[in-house]
Amino acid sequence: MSLKDGSLNTRNSALWVQPDGPNTKPEFLGCHDLGDIVEPSGSITLVRCMDKKKGGWKTVGSTQAPPDAVTTSIDSLTFAVRDWLEKLSCEFNLYVLTRNGGEADIFENYIRAIVLNNARITSRSDSGLVHHEEEQTSMQSRDIEAWPPVIRTGELTARRQTTSETLALNDIFTYSPLDCENRIKPGDKVIAMADASGYTGNVLQTLDAGVNWAELAADPFATGKNIMSGVAVAISDTVVRLIVAKEATGGQQGQIAYSDDNGATWNLVSIGGASAGHGAVTGRSLFALDQGHIWLVSALGYIYFSYDGGVSWTAQTSGGLTTKNGLSIAFQDENYGMAGFADDVILYTTNGGETWALTAAVSGTGNDVLVVSASGDFWWLGMEGGTMWYSRDLGATWTQRSFTGSGSGDITDMAWANDCIGYAIHNSSAPVGEILCTINGGYSWKAITTPTNAGLNALTVADDSTVYVAGEVQGGTAVIIKVTWD
Repeated sequence: MSLKDGSLNTRNSALWVQPDGPNTKPEFLGCHDLGDIVEPSGSITLVRCMDKKKGGWKTVGSTQAPPDAVTTSIDSLTFAVRDWLEKLSCEFNLYVLTRNGGEADIFENYIRAIVLNNARITSRSDSGLVHHEEEQTSMQSRDIEAWPPVIRTGELTARRQTTSETLALNDIFTYSPLDCENRIKPGDKVIAMADASGYTGNVLQTLDAGVNWAELAADPFATGKNIMSGVAVAISDTVVRLIVAKEATGGQQGQIAYSDDNGATWNLVSIGGASAGHGAVTGRSLFALDQGHIWLVSALGYIYFSYDGGVSWTAQTSGGLTTKNGLSIAFQDENYGMAGFADDVILYTTNGGETWALTAAVSGTGNDVLVVSASGDFWWLGMEGGTMWYSRDLGATWTQRSFTGSGSGDITDMAWANDCIGYAIHNSSAPVGEILCTINGGYSWKAITTPTNAGLNALTVADDSTVYVAGEVQGGTAVIIKVTWD
């Protein structure tokens, strides 16, 4: 029986440490022993009252404490030369990787991965140093604590899902956070938006984690209007608002539409002048933190903002910094944001978009900035021409991150589950799309075997190991791919 099908063991597992945190080089730890990883998820306190009929008490509810620090320990032999753990004085990431054969010191060679993020050594001890009679092995032991939760993932599988949609899908997003009370899991509810050709563009939905896809009851825009980008925001305890943007078309009215009844009806909102040609250009045109913080990067150098769930929109930039088409926008929080435009134009803000400024171009090639994405302290760009770049100083300087196949095709989307795990789409020049994954914050990217397709346009991350991808028509219907850890 192969390891992949059988139980795991210590012989096929190895430790790696990332001394400088995500998106830096991981270092292999050879002869080390890892103790139990303990992840307190938050203890519960029962809420009880007296049962006057039956006597005693009855439980009527519970409260839950926040999770405590993750704990483990590492024991190792003591050598003349210090190992990596002896050199650490600040926070680091710890990786526990189990492989299915092959070399232990190849990082991407894993079928299971456990990541302890923001770990610190909290105590150190040495043993077997001196003995009056016996010759003993000198050992070191380190107690480690890390931030919760433990990140867990493994070997991912990408499978195409079934839909009757016959036109390309431009964007896709999930809007189902964990809800134990209603038994809803991340990735159960997903929306995808389609082109329109001679009829209205469709909004597709799954409510069962992709088992079934169906059109919503109504379409938001008029016949022949492509739906390019979408987001979802909660506007009450019971209502999630769906917001979609119409493709920017020269000489026409820009529009978004929103629905509070799961697509049964839509409310149209105009953006810009009646013939200004504003609106979404790609599936990455809309970005939302919550109902009070929504942005739309538009054609012709405009960025719009909504503070009321998409009911009204105000231009934060009006073509003064650039007149290039906006292609992607993202925010780290309510203040720090970045937007990518055609011809290597990048804008940034540190005050929620009250003011925007130009930051450095990536490489001077004039390629379009197709993707802007944020992960922790890092800003990431995906470019026309198939290159990937990152910055830690709001784009004052950019560093290229190479991967197998980089330098050709396009990077069409990127999203992050956390500071360590991220996903990206790389289309070849054909185009044929592949899905890339990183578990070390972007330092290295691993290609997931991807079903046959004619180009992929957008992805959405439901959790660490669940991703949906939408793309062009292949074999008569639009491509929807679900990536999961079996």
